[in-house]
Amino acid sequence: MNTIKSLIFPQDLNRLTKTLLKEVCSNMTLEATGNVNELASRVWNAFELIEGDVLKTISNNIFTGAVSLVWYRTRNPTGLTGLKQSIINKMPFNPFETVITPNCENVPIEPTIIAATEIEGSQAYYLRFIHRTGVNVDYFLTNRREYIKHEITTVYIDEVKGIIEVRASSAVAKKIIAGLAKIVDEEYEFKQYDFLQKYGGTLEPLADVLQGRLIDATGRPAGLVNTFEETQGKSIVRILSAIDEYYTNGELSALEQNLNSEDITSILETTPFTLLLLSGLETIGLGSIRELRGLPLYNYLEPYLSKQKGSILFEHSVGGVVQEYSIRIGVTTKTFKFNVFASEHVLDYIREKLILRGKSCEQFKTMGNFSKNR
Repeated sequence: MNTIKSLIFPQDLNRLTKTLLKEVCSNMTLEATGNVNELASRVWNAFELIEGDVLKTISNNIFTGAVSLVWYRTRNPTGLTGLKQSIINKMPFNPFETVITPNCENVPIEPTIIAATEIEGSQAYYLRFIHRTGVNVDYFLTNRREYIKHEITTVYIDEVKGIIEVRASSAVAKKIIAGLAKIVDEEYEFKQYDFLQKYGGTLEPLADVLQGRLIDATGRPAGLVNTFEETQGKSIVRILSAIDEYYTNGELSALEQNLNSEDITSILETTPFTLLLLSGLETIGLGSIRELRGLPLYNYLEPYLSKQKGSILFEHSVGGVVQEYSIRIGVTTKTFKFNVFASEHVLDYIREKLILRGKSCEQFKTMGNFSKNR
């Protein structure tokens, strides 16, 4: 049977932090100097000897990092029960017992499973997919060489809790879940899980659940101004110029005259100035090293914005040490990305807080039912 160690490739080690690689090298009495590539190479060359606490340290970090997460669930009434067995039955080999990788010339375009393993001490398991991402071309004098580019993606699945967690960007995750559906011959129907839905589709309550701070928000103007014409733009410029001029020369009468011009008042009679101003911008971003909520400018502009993404800073204790983590939430893409390196312990925490909080396993598998033609 495969273990987590069976599923690790050299490129996975290269994604670990330099600090972690140095720690592994020191614990294995290997030279702990050099860059990430050199450290990872030493660890890989001695990989067969890795065991015990060193292996546990690697296992807790190897498939995580500054990772993007996309969650899926299934339409099936019984949830994900039997998915593992279906994969085994439909694959030409048992990926939980064997690792079979393609040669560099035959990397498949569509994602396919190359290995899988159960997670020790857990009901969950990992799948590892590979797919082609393009071709690299290199030249040496008159010689032209091509290299197939590929990507290996990790998928975490808990059939009991009904969770499929694809650790990839939104675009790659769609390919991976389509590949999984094809492997099981569409026996299961998958749909991306909107983890923001129970928080009203907004970032503020999600930050509260994590006991974190909303430190960044980017959005588009939300309101009645669907088209922004040149005359509206000129009116905004005139208003801003009039205010600047007033604070320069202090002439209130000139300010009143400029603001009461017919072309400005006719527009502002139907549209608030703030909405008009924001509508002239593609996106609006507000950022801080502290909590945005409560800041006067954020509180004033927030009603006029339809947020697209934002960042949350929160703390979590790992091994008795409190660490700070920054995450980026895509509101429209329903994706979740760590801006810093995160371990499996932190991903477990996020999963429990944002997905399973207040829900039993059965409730999660069946909540938010929808019809097929929706």
